[in-house]
Amino acid sequence: MTDMWVIFEGILPYLLVFIGLIIVYFIIREFRLMYSRTRLAQLELEREKINLLKADLEQRGRPFYRVSPQDLEELKRLDEENVELETDIFARHTAVEKRLKRLESRVALTKLDRMIEKIKREEERLG
Repeated sequence: MTDMWVIFEGILPYLLVFIGLIIVYFIIREFRLMYSRTRLAQLELEREKINLLKADLEQRGRPFYRVSPQDLEELKRLDEENVELETDIFARHTAVEKRLKRLESRVALTKLDRMIEKIKREEERLG
């Protein structure tokens, strides 16, 4: 029995290192499996996206809503008219703002001229 115990004491550190390596192996294996499972899930998701895009491209031949060519032309014409009107509105709005600014500047200038005249009259009266 003591011979067995001596042998066991000699082998015990190697046995513990071996068991530790097995545990480390299983931990690393689980991490690798976890990473590969998430990667496989991502690839599956990408594959589904590609399939949806393919289905959408195949369906492009048949529009989701049907509009006659005349209605499409009318919609395009209305869009063009709206763009022109928005441009005109912007131009007129800018012109109004500039004219108001010019008017405000002239009023301020006139006001300052009157104040200068008043000051001159007061100076002449006093001095």
